[in-house]
Amino acid sequence: MRNYKILFWTVLISVTLIILYFSTIIVHAILTDYQPNEITSLEIAGKAGKNNVSDSTFTFLSWNIGFAGMGAEMDFFYDGGENVHPSDRLLKKYTSGILNFIQSADTVDFILLQEVDRNSTRSNYQDQISFIQQLMPDYSTSFAINYKVEYVPLPFFNPVGKVEMGQLNLSKYQPVKSLRRSFYSAYSWPKNLFMLDRCFIVSYFHLANTKKLVLINTHNSAYDTGGKLRYQEMPVIRDFMLAEYKMGNYVIAGGDWNQNPPQYNLSEMNSGYHPVKRETLDSFLFPDDWEIAYNPQLPTNREIDAPFSKEKTGVTIIDYYIVSPNVKIEKVKTVSNEFKFSDHEPVYLKIRIKD
Repeated sequence: MRNYKILFWTVLISVTLIILYFSTIIVHAILTDYQPNEITSLEIAGKAGKNNVSDSTFTFLSWNIGFAGMGAEMDFFYDGGENVHPSDRLLKKYTSGILNFIQSADTVDFILLQEVDRNSTRSNYQDQISFIQQLMPDYSTSFAINYKVEYVPLPFFNPVGKVEMGQLNLSKYQPVKSLRRSFYSAYSWPKNLFMLDRCFIVSYFHLANTKKLVLINTHNSAYDTGGKLRYQEMPVIRDFMLAEYKMGNYVIAGGDWNQNPPQYNLSEMNSGYHPVKRETLDSFLFPDDWEIAYNPQLPTNREIDAPFSKEKTGVTIIDYYIVSPNVKIEKVKTVSNEFKFSDHEPVYLKIRIKD
């Protein structure tokens, strides 16, 4: 009888402590919840040397750097893997590889980065924005937060911890202004307290013909089986892009769309890879004269349920550009790093203003 009493009180105390633990976490999350405005003006840092944009041809590079924690050796618990944080050795390796690659792209006019960390547990509290700014002193930069949570409690025995992540625009030209525009992704409560507050960055550049180049850096929702979040987010960015084009501006939107382009075809992928399908961008979302720029032969993203293996790992294309009809695509290229430093590959674009 005595043993049953001990067991009863042990279970009762354990359950009470667990309830108290999660209640404390939720209350703390409510009190510290990041709630951005629909539109936020962003600080423009750096010293871009070109204020007046007289060129008609521009180059772009878009890359989700995976917070320097998603290189080839890593998997991720949320996708069926085991890891949460990279080891110090891997973090150093991925950070060095990412910075070296970005530095090698110093002839590109515009660089769009996603999943850039600062002051996050998983990346050892690095300020990756500062790293990149110091590396690229001749670029202007604009940073927007899309994930800010004081403590993510999962997984239970090795929690993600503090996260502060966002998107970073770099440009050789000085933008007139840069804005953060919210998607307002509809996660249910209390999940929304610990998930991303998705957004896109818009940077405006004055052109010699008095019109504007409108540059968009987007990072759309993942883990969206059935498309609930996608159906909410895509009209927001689509309507904004169409409105800017209607005003006579030139619109280029690049980033991690977390969905395949409409014409994505598994059979076009280079041999040696294991291509897979994801949710697909609605082919009727944009008018027919808008173009989607991507390289169908090379993947831009890999599955992260296990470390990367070219023969086994599922790969796909979810990083690309959407451009307005007054822009001509001259070249698009996926830069293959074999996913050494991130679970995404950089995508290069060259365009020309038509008129």
